[in-house]
Amino acid sequence: MSDQEPAANPAFTSEVIYQLPYNGEIREGIVFGDETQTLDIYYPESQTGPHGVVVFVMGFSDQAFGAGKHLKNLPPYQSWARLVAASGLAGVLYTTVEPVSDTLHCIEYLQAHADELNLEGNSIGLWACSGNVPNAIHLLNSKQGIDCAVLSYGFMLDLNGSTVVRDAAAQYSMVNPNSGEESFPEATALMVVRAGKDEFAGINEGIEAFVAEGRGRNSNLEFIDYSEGVHSFDVLDSSPQSIEIVKRMLQFLESRLKV
Repeated sequence: MSDQEPAANPAFTSEVIYQLPYNGEIREGIVFGDETQTLDIYYPESQTGPHGVVVFVMGFSDQAFGAGKHLKNLPPYQSWARLVAASGLAGVLYTTVEPVSDTLHCIEYLQAHADELNLEGNSIGLWACSGNVPNAIHLLNSKQGIDCAVLSYGFMLDLNGSTVVRDAAAQYSMVNPNSGEESFPEATALMVVRAGKDEFAGINEGIEAFVAEGRGRNSNLEFIDYSEGVHSFDVLDSSPQSIEIVKRMLQFLESRLKV
């Protein structure tokens, strides 16, 4: 997420700094809503299944990034989906016009058609970063059957009177379907990642408040504080620390979703 156009911003044009060899099947263009809404599934190389699923949550309309462009086709998302698949899980990317309803419909489609897609419909996790995180939090509260979520360098919830998420939603055209403490997702295992050198005003204070709220509720929450990390460190920072955190994200998802 940035004021820059995707074509000019390395956060949108770079791949994940850690990769594994991958030669699995990618099924593209699966219609899940009306005929214009499609999803892609990146399968593990193993043909056995069913496979646990990681959905990469979108909190922006594709239209916000220009006519005819889809977030699912950007290198960061495609490389993350390949990485997840190379780790033994199915990665899912999708198109979106209305991010809140489209993401919900995507997950409902995966659950309803799990057998024919060779997926485990009761083993679904979310991965979300930046301005996509509020939509992921909303899903954790509104959709049954989600086992875990990685929330990385994200705008979280407006807690303790904050308006940071509300203001960011207005500035960057991201969705924000949540409101305060009552929106805290208590029932799901979470990994929350903070980038200490994040340039977006208020984002780290929001992460700290979210983690404190979770700990106060005795939530199942793992917190990684990457003090030297920048926003989008997973695609911009090739340091050993950054690579290790990407590996920890994968281990977190694998431990909860591999069937």
